[in-house]
Amino acid sequence: MGSGLFIGSGAALNTAGPGGAFVAYAIVSLVIYFTMASLGELATYLPIPGSFNAYGSRFVDPAFGFALSWNYWLNWLSTVANEAGAVAIPVSFWLPHVHFAVWGVSLIALVFVLNAITVRGYGEAEFWFALVKILAVCVFIIVAIAVAAGGLGGHKYGFEMWHYKEAPFVGGLGGLLNTFIQAGFSMQGSELVGVAAAESRNPAKHIPRATRQIVVRLAIFFVLTIFLMGLVIPYDDPRLINASSDASISSPFIILFEKAGIKSAAHIMNAVLVISSVSACSSGLYAACRTVHVMAMQGQAPQFLGRTTSRGVPLFSLVFCVVFTLFLWSFNFVGQGIVFVFLSGISGVAGYLAWASICVVHIRFRMAWKSQGRDLSELRYRAALYPFGPVFCFVLISVVIFGQAYPSFQHGFDAVTFFSSFVELPIFALFVVVWKWYKKTKYVALDDMDLDTGARGGITRDEESELLDDLKKTSFKDRVVHAVVHIFG
Repeated sequence: MGSGLFIGSGAALNTAGPGGAFVAYAIVSLVIYFTMASLGELATYLPIPGSFNAYGSRFVDPAFGFALSWNYWLNWLSTVANEAGAVAIPVSFWLPHVHFAVWGVSLIALVFVLNAITVRGYGEAEFWFALVKILAVCVFIIVAIAVAAGGLGGHKYGFEMWHYKEAPFVGGLGGLLNTFIQAGFSMQGSELVGVAAAESRNPAKHIPRATRQIVVRLAIFFVLTIFLMGLVIPYDDPRLINASSDASISSPFIILFEKAGIKSAAHIMNAVLVISSVSACSSGLYAACRTVHVMAMQGQAPQFLGRTTSRGVPLFSLVFCVVFTLFLWSFNFVGQGIVFVFLSGISGVAGYLAWASICVVHIRFRMAWKSQGRDLSELRYRAALYPFGPVFCFVLISVVIFGQAYPSFQHGFDAVTFFSSFVELPIFALFVVVWKWYKKTKYVALDDMDLDTGARGGITRDEESELLDDLKKTSFKDRVVHAVVHIFG
């Protein structure tokens, strides 16, 4: 949970209205569920380093896996640059006359330090960041319900905003399609939960649990939040971020507390927005840094990026990512609103490409499984509603990405929407073509796919006993907080 939820949700509301934003977020949640089910099946059986990027090389083509890795790196780097630009929005609530560049550079420097220390230090910081964000969203939900019902703010909204001007569906089909990109940007990173669970000591046990947790997280913290937001905030509030926004941008969370008449709480929530930007920027830089580090170890990036310090920190990869982050962030001098929408679009499309690739890899895996005469009962976890799930997701993602041509020309040519939606496609294709030409890679035939290397089942009883003993040594407080953050963070 970062600026995509705390600030970018305002762009979704502004573009598609309360009904369009709610529908977009609900459908994207369904896409993520099926995509995570596909990843869960793969990761339970083959919990290998690199996850779906490595699956792309093994089950489609090494060039496809190469493109997936760099696409995922660009995805997270765009997110980090976006967060670094977005942090100036809540800070300007207190210090409107300080140039946004001060806060962007300061944030990038801070997350560099957080990632340059030991992994344990980074984990501790993220632990508390996540807990703060969880509590903030829970408070928002409670206050939003009270405001909508008339308990706070002195006005009972009900569904009044759903009948306001052009609401509930603003901008028609173009507005809805455009909002899918923002929704994808807000919710991306969910695939990391499946990857982390798959790399546990007992993936067959943890994958189904992780999938259920994703559904709960998305339903409560994204779909419900965007629904309540649409009940009390008009879609044309000038403070909501859009491509023409200026320094008056504000978070929908702040707007809500102002409507509730709790100005002191608005300051507290604003502090939470700053923390969320630090957290999202830090975790995004961590993911980008580790992605390029693994690529270097696999020969898909310059070898020096694979070096680590004595504490295990891939410092060269970290510096490499920070340099490119600063380059992307520097475009904020063109205009904060424009760049936020542009980078959200690039990151959102890159995330959709990653999800679509998971679906393709899963289908190829099942085809190979059948071609090699294997029984489905050998799979410890099977994705629900296969093949509907991955096919549905792939088709819908294709419609969303290529459908961006419609809002790009709906009211004259919209360069921001067009280029942010389509610039990633030729980049991805270029990575595939270059690596295929350079390495002379070949498309992997179904009967030639390696379905055994790295295959893993559940843990033994002795290993499970060791895990239980370790858990007993952990304090009750640590177990409770870890459980909350693991489920909702």
